[in-house]
Amino acid sequence: MSAKLETRADCSRCAALCCIAYPSDDMPGFSASKAAGQPCPKLAGDGFCTIYERREQEGFSGCIHYECFGAGQHVVQTLFEGRDWREDPKLLGPMVETFLEMRSLSDLAYLVERAQAVVDDETANEELSGLEKELARIGQSRASLADSKAFEKCQNAIRRIYATIDPAKLRKS
Repeated sequence: MSAKLETRADCSRCAALCCIAYPSDDMPGFSASKAAGQPCPKLAGDGFCTIYERREQEGFSGCIHYECFGAGQHVVQTLFEGRDWREDPKLLGPMVETFLEMRSLSDLAYLVERAQAVVDDETANEELSGLEKELARIGQSRASLADSKAFEKCQNAIRRIYATIDPAKLRKS
């Protein structure tokens, strides 16, 4: 069975995918303007951030607060088996596309983790455990990641479970 998906970013195991995937035009916390799919102007030629230790002072507090919920390292380490665009530039487009798909799956994995922390109902917990396994299965290959029906089924189940959770419990967790 597939291992549980990580739900916290580990930038040391990624390849700056968030620094490339998203646009930053008129976005608070990002003082450089760039289009989606284009590297941040603060990335060096080797793909590493030139202002990492000074991001907040340089107007990039959004970089500090951004959370990919483990999508970045999963794409690099699992789906591309440790390879990345910095060594093979042809991988840039496929990696960014896969990162954006994985980010949505990682969001769901995080929501399952949060729900597991507050749900007392045994049936709901069993369903959440099954969803956790299904999300991990979907995230094991680029082909399964592109299976929108499986993703949608998980998303709908999570929405249904969240509709039964007391919001006060979520705020406390």
